[in-house]
Order: sequence, then structure tokens, then C-alpha cells
Amino acid sequence: MINNRQAGRRNRGRNNNNNGRPNGQNRGGGDSGNRIVAPFLRAIGVRRLHGLIVSHDDSDHSGGAVSILQALPVAWLASPLDEMDPLPLLADRAFACAAGQSWEWDGVHFEILHPPKELAAATRNNDRGCVLKARAPGGTILIPADIERRSEDDLLAHANELRADVLIAGHHGSKTSSTPAFVSAVDPRIVVFSVGYRNRFGHPHADVVERFRAIGSRVYRSDMHGAVLMSFQPGGPVAVTAYRSFFRRYWLDSPEPD
Repeated sequence: MINNRQAGRRNRGRNNNNNGRPNGQNRGGGDSGNRIVAPFLRAIGVRRLHGLIVSHDDSDHSGGAVSILQALPVAWLASPLDEMDPLPLLADRAFACAAGQSWEWDGVHFEILHPPKELAAATRNNDRGCVLKARAPGGTILIPADIERRSEDDLLAHANELRADVLIAGHHGSKTSSTPAFVSAVDPRIVVFSVGYRNRFGHPHADVVERFRAIGSRVYRSDMHGAVLMSFQPGGPVAVTAYRSFFRRYWLDSPEPD
């Protein structure tokens, strides 16, 4: 079962700021880790994590990670961050994610497809992101972080590894990602855009959304649907529950015309 919660493009930074707070907390001491993720994990009965993957250094992906490490026991942390970055130093065990790494938990196979072990020093931060694919008896999911065209082209060299039932759209649906060739290779039945409501970047880009609709993908957006819960069952289709559809609130309905 996978729950994709709204990430958006908020400034949820982990890096040191002018106040010396390593996890980017505001003056109230709150971030997405201790306000959203940790309470959610406790609510569903999770008391420890076998692993934590921070895809890359952008604050909307790494923000709140320190709070998670402080709130729950975490067996290991994988990321492309520098070994002297403060986040890996806080983990009991930390290592760099690299293509070819794989493991299995409870019959679910996990594999890192990107970045390559030898990454060029000039590589953009987005293209350093950890790309994860998970394969369960009931389906597959691909999570490409914020990788852009260059890294998507690299992955297309092994296009047969990209096919997935569910895709978390790369870079929140930015036009810098989800190229036609990449979308065709993944060919997802379901695509989820993790975006903040009225985010200043305008994600997801209309052309990218249409690109997925054109191949028949069912489109979900966290700004419109809220948390997107996916359940994989052997022999059946991926079951999707959109929080705002399941837990209706009257203030989410558009007013009826006169």
C-alpha cells in the first residue's frame, strides 16, 4: 500500500539557514516532517522505518527529513548527498544511492535505477536524484524524483526496465521532464502529480498532463485529489483512493450556477 501525500513546492528546507537551524525549521519549530509525515506514520501504526530515501537536496524533497530521523528509529538512509552533508551525519547508517542497488521486503522488490555510480561533477542537482522502482505481485511503481530530460534519456538506454503500472510524475509535472519518449517507455496506467495548490511554478505543465492523457493514463493530482492511496493486490488492478473523493467536505465543492 502506497500513500502519496501532497509535497508541492513549499520551502521546507533542511539546509542551514541564518538562524542555524539545520533542518530549515521556521521559528515555530515546524516542518513537513514533524507536522505531517511523522504524525501520519504514527496514526497508521508505524513505529520504525527499515529505510529512508531522500531523492536529492532540493528542499521540497529533503525538507523534514531531520525531523523524521529524530521522531522514529531509521535503519538506514540512502541519498545522493555529500558525505559531509549534515543529514547523512545524523543517520545511524547512510550510503549513496546508485543504479544497480536492490533489495526485497515482504515479497516486494526494490531497485535503484539512477544515478550511475560515477556521476559527473557538473551534473545538475535534479539529475542527481535517486530513481526508485518497486515491483510487487500486484503491480509496479516508478518514482523518478526530479530528474530531467538528460537523465530520462540515459534511462531510455534500458527502456525495458521502465515500464510501470504507476508513475509519480517526474519533477512534479514540469515541462523539463516527462519527455514523449520517456512517457511512452513507462506507459503508466496511473500517473500522480505531487504538486502544491496554486504553486508558483505552475506545476504540472498542461502539455505534460495532456501527454499522459493521450496514452490513456488515469491522472491524479495532490492539489485536487489530496492524498492518493494505492493498493496493489495480486491478480487485480491497482486500487486508487483519492482522499478528497472518499472524505468529502462541502467546502471543496464548486458553487452551483444560478
